[in-house]
Amino acid sequence: MVLTVGDICDYLEKTAPFSFAEDYDNSGLLIGRREREVHTLMLCVDASRPVIRQAEEAGADFLLAHHPLIFHPLKNVSESDYTGERVMSLAENRIALYAAHTNMDSVPGGNIDHAAALLGLQKVRAVAEEGQVPCLRIGSLPEPMDLSSLARLVMERFQLSYVRVVAAESENNENELIRQVAVCTGSGMDFAPLAMKYGAGCLVTGDISYHRAEAAAAAGLNLIDASHFETDRLSLQWLKDALLSFAARHEAQLEVVIAEERDVFEIVDR
Repeated sequence: MVLTVGDICDYLEKTAPFSFAEDYDNSGLLIGRREREVHTLMLCVDASRPVIRQAEEAGADFLLAHHPLIFHPLKNVSESDYTGERVMSLAENRIALYAAHTNMDSVPGGNIDHAAALLGLQKVRAVAEEGQVPCLRIGSLPEPMDLSSLARLVMERFQLSYVRVVAAESENNENELIRQVAVCTGSGMDFAPLAMKYGAGCLVTGDISYHRAEAAAAAGLNLIDASHFETDRLSLQWLKDALLSFAARHEAQLEVVIAEERDVFEIVDR
């Protein structure tokens, strides 16, 4: 059996239904014909120019990206527009593009749950404001630990070379231990108040800005910025394994490749 674009779309939409996507999102099939056969699938965080070149060189038929390439209305699809140029390249090379974004983060068993499991959190629960998609997970550490120890754990389990840390304001902060940890992959500072509401001592996420960090620290919440890119990239390996299992169940040959990518931010040491 040979899988088609439609087969993979159907599988992804059962794995991460669009009901778990945020209203602003644009997940789903963005480019391609459902009847096209797929022999090679490439996974990435962003459909950047280097990634698209890798997909072309690998002979990929399907590019599964975390972030939607088409997020705002396009005024043209030409070389004069950065997004339009990439859309044109994918279409010209007959590479289907699918985005699995906030739905793949928030769905039970998705990227946020995966991140929580990597940290060894116990009794993990999904929390959200009433009527909202549950984009935050809160769980207990096996043993309470201080912020520095938790930061080292995040680096080890997420395979990072560094994290940024914000310590909560407290008279005895050095002696205070963290028991409950909130996790939101990608950009999750909007959920800092929710993390505190449910008793988290620390929020692990990405895209933490200065003033929001300052406000959270003043309110008593520790923060660990593990990078938007790096926390989103956690999804690629388990998605690769899931797709290979899906193909095997259908006795289909499918090559799954993870694109080589790096964070747009680089650390320059003195």
